[in-house]
Amino acid sequence: MKHLQQNWKTRTSLVLIVSVLIGLLLVTLELTDWAAQINQQGYSHGAPEGEQPNIPSFLIYILPFLKELILIGVPMFLTLGIAKLIGLTKRRFKAPR
Repeated sequence: MKHLQQNWKTRTSLVLIVSVLIGLLLVTLELTDWAAQINQQGYSHGAPEGEQPNIPSFLIYILPFLKELILIGVPMFLTLGIAKLIGLTKRRFKAPR
């Protein structure tokens, strides 16, 4: 609990600023011609134009969860791995007292 109360204003402000900047970048990306072209074409899961996508119906429910798992889980595990490596190197090269 001490760690949560330590510098909470600074950490919260930093997270809020980064979130707002990422949001602004995504809004500006949405206004580009590239995004308009993608929205105009749509995504048909590999089916030719005018045909039904050849994707099994159960995958329609599984793929969103898989996408979230990959887009959230992979960066989370990379961050945890880097944090553990930093912790190990700090402990290993810490000067004796």
